[in-house]
Amino acid sequence: MPSIAVVMATFNGEEWLDTQLQSLANQTRLPDRLVISDDGSTDDTAKVSQEFARSAPFEVVLLEGPRAGYGENFWFAGKHAGTDIIAWCDQDDFWYPQKLQLCEQLMVDHGVQFLSHSAMVTDAALIPTGRIFQYHRRTRVLGPLVGDPLHEPFGLTTLIRSECLQLVRWDERPNRIWSDVRIGHDEVVALLSFVAGRRLEVKDVLVSYRQHGRNNFGTPEPEGFVAHVKHALSTEPALYSEVAAGAENCGRFIAECYPENKKAIDYFAKYQARCLRRSTFHHSPNRLSGMRNIIVALGKGDYGRKEHGGFGGLAFARDVVALLLGTKTTSV
Repeated sequence: MPSIAVVMATFNGEEWLDTQLQSLANQTRLPDRLVISDDGSTDDTAKVSQEFARSAPFEVVLLEGPRAGYGENFWFAGKHAGTDIIAWCDQDDFWYPQKLQLCEQLMVDHGVQFLSHSAMVTDAALIPTGRIFQYHRRTRVLGPLVGDPLHEPFGLTTLIRSECLQLVRWDERPNRIWSDVRIGHDEVVALLSFVAGRRLEVKDVLVSYRQHGRNNFGTPEPEGFVAHVKHALSTEPALYSEVAAGAENCGRFIAECYPENKKAIDYFAKYQARCLRRSTFHHSPNRLSGMRNIIVALGKGDYGRKEHGGFGGLAFARDVVALLLGTKTTSV
């Protein structure tokens, strides 16, 4: 069986860290190594890690991080994994005992380089809220360019083959949409795996995703049609032009990493074009013009399945509702 390293980046997490570390020690398949990189914590985070390392049932590597943000810290830690598989691990969540055992077996059985699973959203005390984050309705294998490129799984729910890191041109990775900050360690690996890898979605809920008000990324967006429409009606019309720019940047990055993969480069070019057309709809001067834009988008397949680069039927319903109400929606 492959070797596994759990890679954790810490920063001022003493309040939650011990609980997470104990959940790692209680895995039915223990990791071969735990790499912890602390990014200059000013509380007792480093002390908690050191005390755990003394009695941990596996090797613990303690590093001083680069102090350049969580993404750089995770990337730095990942380069010290030295195993076949890497499991990204946040300092403030809680892993269920069977996580590593099940994920390892599934990665081997299906021959995939990237795995993601579902997670239970909890409050600060790890009490479930009833919401599932990154919910996978069934366990399935996805091939390249199948899935939703804007909502690829990240971080706490993913495991990767270590060779995935070798494919990344870290200093050339694109910015996040709506931000001048570059995408993180997990996002860039997810992007390249989306383009050229076999990925496995696992329906099982294997971690508690703790929400405590100091998360780098907080509670996911509301779910359901009504919630989506309400969210859409409250956002800015500039969204789709920004998403188009993001798709262009992703396409450029893919061209640098995989210059021979014309299919992937063309995929992001088409996605950019779809976003620009939808931006045109949301800037339509009147309902007649908006209806024409929707008809054009339908003809070009813009509202096709998200798994194949479209916006999906829900997006079409939102746009029609917005047109009838005389308000342009912008939720993706």
